[in-house]
Amino acid sequence: MSDKKRKITSEILNSRPELKETKIGILKGVYGVVPFVGPMINEILFDIPNRIYQSRINDTVEILSEKISLLDNETFNKEYLESEDFFDFTQKMITTSLKIKSKEKKNALANFYIASFCNQANFETDSIRLFLIFITELSIIQLSILKLVEFNQKELNEIASYSNFYKIYCDSLSSCKLTKYEFKYYINDLENKSLISLGAGLNDFLDESSNFVFEDHKSSSVVITELGENFIKYLKE
Repeated sequence: MSDKKRKITSEILNSRPELKETKIGILKGVYGVVPFVGPMINEILFDIPNRIYQSRINDTVEILSEKISLLDNETFNKEYLESEDFFDFTQKMITTSLKIKSKEKKNALANFYIASFCNQANFETDSIRLFLIFITELSIIQLSILKLVEFNQKELNEIASYSNFYKIYCDSLSSCKLTKYEFKYYINDLENKSLISLGAGLNDFLDESSNFVFEDHKSSSVVITELGENFIKYLKE
């Protein structure tokens, strides 16, 4: 018996691109001959993704082209444009564009990318790399919550509880579609990304301990962090 480690099928396909293409061709053929359902599966798995990806790239490139046309030639540093950092940011921008569909996110993505070469950013250390991750992971709802936090800093000072925060959120919208605990999840995710801070923590929806506190006790506030402020400015441009 050979001492060499046996490769699993996926490892073989990843190491042999031509085999992967053959596999895709076979799958297309198989799905294509299944009556009625086959063509639909074939389109969902192979044709539609290609059209969607191309459309998303085209939309992003169009936004980028419009913004870049407004820049002065002095903005472009030839040495940086030939660097690995520029290559990495460009590659990240393209792969990120495939994952986003809203115009707001595409606009922010273009702003992140332009900032990367305008500031000659280091791909390994610059916060723009984080922002490229955030823009795919955050929902449109979370972006609206982040803007709400920035706009309502006075009202969110010593807000104390998720219930009070949730009320401000619902009052600011014509229709509040989030449940309380969906809202809490989105809030905690924003804090985990260090975009907002909840101080020592907000009281839970079922926690009534905030009604029994000392007079000199200061309740927790919801504030936007420095990282959050830097992130949100790209949503406005």
